[in-house]
Amino acid sequence: MSPRLRDFLKPRARRYAPTPADRIRRYATTVDDDGSEHPAETDIVDAMIRFEERYGGLCYAPRGGNDHEYGLFGHPTVHRTSHGSAFPGILDGSWTRRVDVLADGRTAMPIPGVAHRVIDRSIDQRLEADALLTGVHQWPHLVLRTTTGPGADPQVAEAHLPPRAHEATGPSDKWWFDGTSAVNLRLHRWWTTSRRDTWIVRCFVPDGDGLDRTAAAVRAAVPDLATAVDDWCSLCTRFIDPGRSCPGVTSTAKP
Repeated sequence: MSPRLRDFLKPRARRYAPTPADRIRRYATTVDDDGSEHPAETDIVDAMIRFEERYGGLCYAPRGGNDHEYGLFGHPTVHRTSHGSAFPGILDGSWTRRVDVLADGRTAMPIPGVAHRVIDRSIDQRLEADALLTGVHQWPHLVLRTTTGPGADPQVAEAHLPPRAHEATGPSDKWWFDGTSAVNLRLHRWWTTSRRDTWIVRCFVPDGDGLDRTAAAVRAAVPDLATAVDDWCSLCTRFIDPGRSCPGVTSTAKP
């Protein structure tokens, strides 16, 4: 683990007993779309064992609120997806949804009637993104938004932004961070009838005086940005005037 991730997990994580490997091998079952069941294939069974040994039983609340829970949740069950075999391995407390784990370690979120969307490139990346957001979420911040075609990433001119935080960056959660500012581009909604994906873009600075400068850099980096219209800051759980920045909470902690 990185020092940031260790500092993030140490005060807030709990760890329960993972499912033993021999139980996974004995009971792992693939359920097909028609409801038929048969023993799971070796590659996905091995992936379940690797996942459970490293992450099974991990439980934490990133910034208060609902827990994120990692584990097989009882019977080790596999199902087919457009990305191959997967198993339910994460309960995302923020989304209050199940997250699937694919055989190659990526995660995907199933939503009925919508394409199975890959969210994280690995569990470690997912944890690093949680750790980075928790480290900066109390800084003053401004939320912007943009849209793309279905399944497309926003175009980003990264020369305007801080260095990319590769360890925390995945398909739906992209980070730039230099210790004095942070930018987060996050997939927000992809299941609406508009046939457009919505991304939110958060700008963070430890000192509110630099927020306008960071926001201007982000507007130069990401075309077609609009100010988010929400009047509720989900990070600070407070009402704000629509289109205004959130003052955050003064903190000297290093993210």
